[in-house]
Amino acid sequence: MFLKRALLILALVAALPYVRGPLYRFPAETVFTGSHFVNPYENLQDTWQRANLHAHGTAWGGLTNGRQSDEQIVRTYRSLGYSVAGVSDYQHIAAFDGVPTIPIYEHGYNIGKRHQLAIGAKSVEWFDFPLWQSLSHRQFIIDRVAESADLVALAHPFSRDAYTLEDLRLLTGYHLMEVVNGPFTFEEAWDSALSAGRAVWALGNDDTHDLTDPRRTAMAWTMINAPSPALHDVVAALRDGRAYAVSRTNEIASAKDTVIDAVEFSNATLKVSCVGEPSTFFFVGQNGAVRKTVKNTMTAAYTFGHDDTYIRAVIRSPRTAMFLNPVVRNNGTALVAPEASVNVVATWLMRSGMLITALVIGLALRERRPTIAPSRRPVLAPADRKTA
Repeated sequence: MFLKRALLILALVAALPYVRGPLYRFPAETVFTGSHFVNPYENLQDTWQRANLHAHGTAWGGLTNGRQSDEQIVRTYRSLGYSVAGVSDYQHIAAFDGVPTIPIYEHGYNIGKRHQLAIGAKSVEWFDFPLWQSLSHRQFIIDRVAESADLVALAHPFSRDAYTLEDLRLLTGYHLMEVVNGPFTFEEAWDSALSAGRAVWALGNDDTHDLTDPRRTAMAWTMINAPSPALHDVVAALRDGRAYAVSRTNEIASAKDTVIDAVEFSNATLKVSCVGEPSTFFFVGQNGAVRKTVKNTMTAAYTFGHDDTYIRAVIRSPRTAMFLNPVVRNNGTALVAPEASVNVVATWLMRSGMLITALVIGLALRERRPTIAPSRRPVLAPADRKTA
């Protein structure tokens, strides 16, 4: 009886977060259309900030595997030439403890490793679905994290199959995706979102937990076109897409890394040039199709075809790979992001069903008190009765 009750209580506690999660209506997949174009690099300035927004220090008694202090992370990245050294401890904003970094943290404590970076965080969002997550659960978490942060980025989207390609074609409300996470790239995930009409910009981070690990530390970063490393400048640039993700393709850091020089767009033609070493330019479009390749050059261009919905450039140099944000078609108005909405009726029907199920299970497991038969009083023979 005790074991049954303990299991019932455990099941109810595990189910409580799922009662809270609503069901969503998701906007239909679409494509970027129109005779106009949105170029995120239209208003580039002269100043670029090298940033890493995903690194872990020692937190929660060492349970999260950060092998150095938050302060040491900042010192190390500053010595490597980074102007923005982000410390993104799990469920903890290091900047609020006086660490000289922007307010950021990594949200998520679920077994599926569905994590989000909350950039410009005002507070920590503690709610999560620790076990399985439906598409609506994932949307609810994105919306919750976004309520107390300037920007939300999906971290390592394919780690443990955190997000499927179908998820990324439907989810809304996030602004950025880690197209580069340490030595791993997630172009397929990015193109899945872009091809469904989700204008999501690229982020590159190394996600280091150990500064002495050369397979992670300084293996990826984001170049942000912002006048300063201040939070408001960084957020504004990332929101507008004035940035590009970088992956280092060798194990030795170099001061000669190839960088973007200019991104120009006119007469439906995208022209990209770099400074450094001759590189290979790839122009990628709908569903991740490579539309054009130009090798061993410093400048390349691509003109939109009639069926091109977006075009993004990838530049592969001898030491780095650079992933630029896409130029997308538009009808001439402001670029409006699709938004999932709560299905109120379906949500309350689901919650009612869960409540009824819990009551039925509780009644089924309730132990009935055993019926105890009344004891029979012994019949005594009369005292004057003669016995043999």
